[in-house]
Amino acid sequence: MSGQTIRAARPEDEHALTALWATAFTPALAPDQWLVDAHRFAHTLVAEDDDGLCGSIYGLPKRLREDDGGIAEVHAIGSVAVAERARGRGLARRLVAATLQSGRDAEWALLFTGTPDVYRSSGFETFSMARTLAGPWRAPALVEPGDPVVRERIGPGSLDSVREVYERSRTGRVVLAPVRDDRDWAMAEVRMSGATLYRRIAGSAVLGYAIAESRGAAGDLLESATLPDSDGVHRELLSAVAADWASAGVTSCRLAVPALATEEAAVRAFAPDAARTDDRTGMIRPLRRDARLHGIRHFTAGDYF
Repeated sequence: MSGQTIRAARPEDEHALTALWATAFTPALAPDQWLVDAHRFAHTLVAEDDDGLCGSIYGLPKRLREDDGGIAEVHAIGSVAVAERARGRGLARRLVAATLQSGRDAEWALLFTGTPDVYRSSGFETFSMARTLAGPWRAPALVEPGDPVVRERIGPGSLDSVREVYERSRTGRVVLAPVRDDRDWAMAEVRMSGATLYRRIAGSAVLGYAIAESRGAAGDLLESATLPDSDGVHRELLSAVAADWASAGVTSCRLAVPALATEEAAVRAFAPDAARTDDRTGMIRPLRRDARLHGIRHFTAGDYF
């Protein structure tokens, strides 16, 4: 077998990439979210050998909030895959080096992984954030849902009405939360497709929203946000979720920890027996400077890439 060549992806690689991701990830990584990116081939590097495509890496430019109130230009890395025949030869490290070179104008790089040792030799360091509350769930005695709390299934365009709530809830207040552009919102809709969007409406204004789903006896709160100074809205949204989960027979939960303390108090009342769980899958590496992430770190299910 000859050496591996790394190059930019081309449209004709799409089928081979899908096949690689189906075998390299468990569960298989579907290309749906990647397809949202109009510049996906320019952002994707592939490795090939005599037998065809044998590796991939995705480097996505993103804008993330930092704890000095500024916005960082970040090179976000995902979809690192190496075919079984090509493993053990340093290919993952070469792919990382190649994508870092392509994203060298970014200020720092970010990735999420369950195998951190693969990336330490490339200069990445792990950080920790309390991202979820997890544990048993029983229907709590919450307030009656606000009038009205509107429900709909998430699909293309369904998050358009909550963009302002998301931005205002995080601007200047939450570290690591992305500044979502149109592509980020479309990717979030793909990641959370089929979940229920709960919106608290007052006249024509959206005061807050929650995104939740249940599968069998397990319930997930994927994301939530309210406008500043909208007292009680989070509690009303969670009451609507609770009514649906009680009807579905939910007994365990995993809840995205809200960004702000007042919102977290409402979530703790919603699931008093759930415990904070630390997420140590995040890794960062300086490019032009160090990341400034010393405040609240907040990545939700809709933000992964």
